[in-house]
Amino acid sequence: MKEKIAIVICTILVFAAGLMVGSFIMPKCKPTECNCQKEEKPQEEEKIENIEIKYNKGKKYYIIKNDYKGEYDYQEVSMSEYFESDDALDRIKLFNTTEILSFSRYKEFCERWNIERKYDDTNMEYMVVAYAAYGQPVVHARLANAITNDGTISLYMWENVRGITADIQGYVIVVPVDFSVYKHEINIAYTEEEFNNIVMYGSTQDPNQLMADKPIIYIYPEEETNVSVKLLNSELLTVSYPKYNNGWSVIAKPDGTLKDLTTNRNYYGLYYEGKNHQATMQADGFIIKGEDVAKFLEEKLEILGLNEREANEFIIYWLPKLESNKYNYIRFEPAAEIEEYMPLEITPKPDTIIRVMMDYKPLTEKIEINEQILKSQTRTGYSVVEWGGSEIHD
Repeated sequence: MKEKIAIVICTILVFAAGLMVGSFIMPKCKPTECNCQKEEKPQEEEKIENIEIKYNKGKKYYIIKNDYKGEYDYQEVSMSEYFESDDALDRIKLFNTTEILSFSRYKEFCERWNIERKYDDTNMEYMVVAYAAYGQPVVHARLANAITNDGTISLYMWENVRGITADIQGYVIVVPVDFSVYKHEINIAYTEEEFNNIVMYGSTQDPNQLMADKPIIYIYPEEETNVSVKLLNSELLTVSYPKYNNGWSVIAKPDGTLKDLTTNRNYYGLYYEGKNHQATMQADGFIIKGEDVAKFLEEKLEILGLNEREANEFIIYWLPKLESNKYNYIRFEPAAEIEEYMPLEITPKPDTIIRVMMDYKPLTEKIEINEQILKSQTRTGYSVVEWGGSEIHD
């Protein structure tokens, strides 16, 4: 009996010693600290022509590679003549649509908006995606694929909307479908560059290439005048309208109408965007609730010298970006900062130059800062006015 007990005790001691030795040999790590457990990659279950599927933080992204080779119609259109300025935003809502139309309704849509009708087959229905944006010189889209399955047509689309002018630009995509299709869905596609920025920075904005958004320049001479405008850091330009080519040369009228001597078209402003605009939070500025932004901007833009039309266009553009935030940090750059980033050379030289650049950052909580003191600006004689803005990403 004693021999059996001794054998059992020896066995336990040997097993315990083995565990102790093993604890020194085996690595002490958590799965996240070593390669003991590898993260399982999502399976790319879909194969879609002209689309590559990628993942970031468990979310699926469609990356556009090529355009759809199947049957469809794509048109970019100017809608300005169909929208009166006082109800433009309401009428845009009537134009913008994503739906399957019968032939008669497709025909009616084309006639109403003066869209060239490509299809005449009454035995088909038509998937129509129409979108217009107020004041945007660049509004276009690409269709990568249109897949019909179980009564649903799935479109894989990329879209780009940027810039600002007096125009209303838009696009229309029409895909013929048969009567068995009664539902639709739109899948957003990204470019490779946009996806890379999402991976690196968490958004499609690259903080290392911050844009000075939507600077637009108005010119008001006292009489019709040939005016030359040069941006002295033009190497920073990413977009311009009309196209900047070593400067803009325009015939400017007292009402602000500009005739570009290169395109021979009329504009109400000169627009550009630039990269590497280093907007940061400062010790002064304003903390404004999203719901109070419109009134705040009306008051401050008047102090800074914008007239009602210019302020209206400023607010129409920036309000959607600011109003939905709980709070906003807002700061208007002093003239010296604006001039350092993008010096202007205007010939003949204006009597008054007013440049307004607003930097902002969405906030979830109110913070305490010094209130910025704004210097009142007035315009006299031949005047040039510019406004723009930039989101702070630091």
